Amino acid sequence: MTGVAAWTAVSTVLKLAASLLVMKLLAVSYGPVGVGLAGNLLTFVTVLTTFAGGGIYNGVTKYVAALPEDGRRRVLGTSATVVLGCSLLVGVALLVLADPIGLLLFGRDGFAGTVRALAVVQFGLAYASLYQSILKGRCDATGTALSVIGGSVLGASAYWICGVLGGYSGALIGLGLLPALAVVPSYLVLRHRDRDSLRMLRPSWDTETARRLGKFAIMVAVTAALLPSAHIFLRHLLADAHGLREAGIWQGMSKISDSYLQLLTAPLSLYLLPTLSRLSDAGEISREVGRALRFVLVAAGVVALGLWLTRDLVIAMLYSGEFTAMRELFAWQLCGDVLKVGAYVFGYFVLARASLRFYVLAEVSQFVLLCTISLILIPAHGAVGATQAYLVTYVAHFTLCCAVFLLWRRKARR
Repeated sequence: MTGVAAWTAVSTVLKLAASLLVMKLLAVSYGPVGVGLAGNLLTFVTVLTTFAGGGIYNGVTKYVAALPEDGRRRVLGTSATVVLGCSLLVGVALLVLADPIGLLLFGRDGFAGTVRALAVVQFGLAYASLYQSILKGRCDATGTALSVIGGSVLGASAYWICGVLGGYSGALIGLGLLPALAVVPSYLVLRHRDRDSLRMLRPSWDTETARRLGKFAIMVAVTAALLPSAHIFLRHLLADAHGLREAGIWQGMSKISDSYLQLLTAPLSLYLLPTLSRLSDAGEISREVGRALRFVLVAAGVVALGLWLTRDLVIAMLYSGEFTAMRELFAWQLCGDVLKVGAYVFGYFVLARASLRFYVLAEVSQFVLLCTISLILIPAHGAVGATQAYLVTYVAHFTLCCAVFLLWRRKARR
């Protein structure tokens, strides 16, 4: 796992730098209010990535890793059909419903053009994720890293150009292009390193394969529906109770977490899911999960401590003087991050076992707990309350994951 981590670290650091640079430009130009409004769009782009591709990417990675060539051909052909069909449906829906979606995301009129632009951008999101899921299934750390690096450079450049030419609306479109333009290097890398898989992406259909991939689509659809909905709910709750400025402060803190957690979780998606998919022995699976937990918990703890000690410098570098109140959020958010990244390990175990029932249970419990606690803490404590709710949620979620995994291991060894 160390070699994979080295490759992914380089690419993820550059992706992180591009993302934080974009957020810095957005914060300096438009302040906490601009960042707060953009937060819903960022969440929506995450949802688009899921629904545009039918939510099958983890399934593609699993089966590319586990199946022989004939099986991979069926998986990739069916995947190509699903991604194309879902992307077309999502694109039409965005064009037709641009006005109400813009009003829902931004709480005001005038953003329908941004939503219509996303109708085109989402094709890039879908196919970039498909190509990268194939590279991950092949455990191609180098190819995945190159596609991420190329996408980061292209995306950051596109954001700057869109912001210069289109003002705030252009900047919002640039936020969508930041992940979407990874489709170009991902295609080129796959064409160079695994031309056979690229040929297998001719649309076809296999009902049994579609049924297997459908399990992963349901899992990801649940996540895409619940978690972003919770974030939008929190953002609106903050804005209503304490104003858009407070929502922007919390959004800025969340962006820091999302960015550095990518560095820690990227090796898991490239190594852990395909590895666990190939294993069947309970002892070997337990050892891999234990190794991954030790790696990510120690790494997350060290990074979180470093960020907390340097929080004033981090705020000054990434944002502006208007975000100084964010320093009060770091302790709660970073403690929650450590537990969240630990829960990611169990999440990949569940994906590798294709355990739909537990996955849905875990996601629904997170959603209910986060929203319920936020209703109590956000009106009382504002953005600090949002991070407190986040911490309590992941204490409970990580504990549940540990308990269920221990029960599975005991049952598997009988």
